[in-house]
Amino acid sequence: MNLTMNLHHGRLDATPEEAGYRQEALDRLNKLFEGLILDRKIQGASYLLARGGKTFAHASMGAFRHTGSSGDLQPDSIRGIASITKWFTMVAVLTLMEEGKLHLTQPVKDWIPEFDHRMYEKINITHLLTHTSGLAPDLGYLLEPYPAGWWDLEFAFAEDDSDDANGEKPHLNRKEEIAKRKSQWIKAMLAGPPVCPPGEQVNYCTAGYVLLGEIISRISGQSYEEYVYDTILKPLEMEKSFFTIPESLHEEVCVTNDWELGKLLRENAPAWAVPRSGGGLSSTLEDLNRFGQMLLNKGTYHGQRILGRKTVEMLSRVQVPGGLPAFGWGECLKDSEFALGSSLGRRHDPFKPNTICHEGAGRCALMVDPDEELVVAFFVPSTENWVPESMISVKNVIWSGLQ
Repeated sequence: MNLTMNLHHGRLDATPEEAGYRQEALDRLNKLFEGLILDRKIQGASYLLARGGKTFAHASMGAFRHTGSSGDLQPDSIRGIASITKWFTMVAVLTLMEEGKLHLTQPVKDWIPEFDHRMYEKINITHLLTHTSGLAPDLGYLLEPYPAGWWDLEFAFAEDDSDDANGEKPHLNRKEEIAKRKSQWIKAMLAGPPVCPPGEQVNYCTAGYVLLGEIISRISGQSYEEYVYDTILKPLEMEKSFFTIPESLHEEVCVTNDWELGKLLRENAPAWAVPRSGGGLSSTLEDLNRFGQMLLNKGTYHGQRILGRKTVEMLSRVQVPGGLPAFGWGECLKDSEFALGSSLGRRHDPFKPNTICHEGAGRCALMVDPDEELVVAFFVPSTENWVPESMISVKNVIWSGLQ
């Protein structure tokens, strides 16, 4: 292989041949990444491929940061995984389901009283997990020319703190203050009419996952972040996965712009802040592989059971046979089929419909193919909004190497 940039290799358990994978496909993958980096479509690229529980490809190339002399992206670099965080939220919800503390058709209003209104009372947990709640989708999903988010409306729902009849400011204890502040952002998320009744369309809605994080917190009595750490990250020994990255590891974090760099130095959020359940986790390829192997192994990894076998089998199940309309980002699908919190393999993909995957803005992906016993994780850090070759073409090349 004749690359013009450094190719760094991570820890391996097997050779491609031993894993039933062709080296030529890895060569094509590296060449594809090299071209995208040289064309400045992506800043760098790293990937990990594991089959039958054994890592047979783990490499990186390109720049670690957008700043001039940052060095190279490494196979073990930490990177924000954006919406892949939603998979951890999904698993957290399912652990509560297995404990009998919620069921998937249960109305959201059972925990969040702001939903106790005729416009929102029929929205349930599955609607939030599958982006079919009818709540306003993410910015730009409908190609609106002047997008505005719920955070732009939060100020409108601040409660009046004016003096009471005796000319005194109302006194709230800390619990009341937290509830008041949380209600403010919840109401902002519900502002305006729903875009459709629940269960009629797919409208990708990160706010729905934020609300799931709040439900997890209210049921468990912990913050969402603490619950995910205790039930998923710690038992899987995902030691380099964080919602707040320790200062001692800041130099290991890949960033693509000054905003991401500054985010490392921001203080922890207050107790009433929105849960980081829609996209707040940072991780490494090896840690994501641990999570993917747990799903591949029907809920267990190295003796630690996170979910039951039958629960994991639900994850590949089409929720609405025949699909629903999904008019997002100009794609205009009339029969989008989806699973609980996951995308599924589609007709034009080289993997079967029971392959589950999630992508993250920034960009990155985690995929689990049960038929091939394959887990795929890759980072393609970029400031570009969408580079199809770095996501779609990468998947096609990877699956082409299976023997």
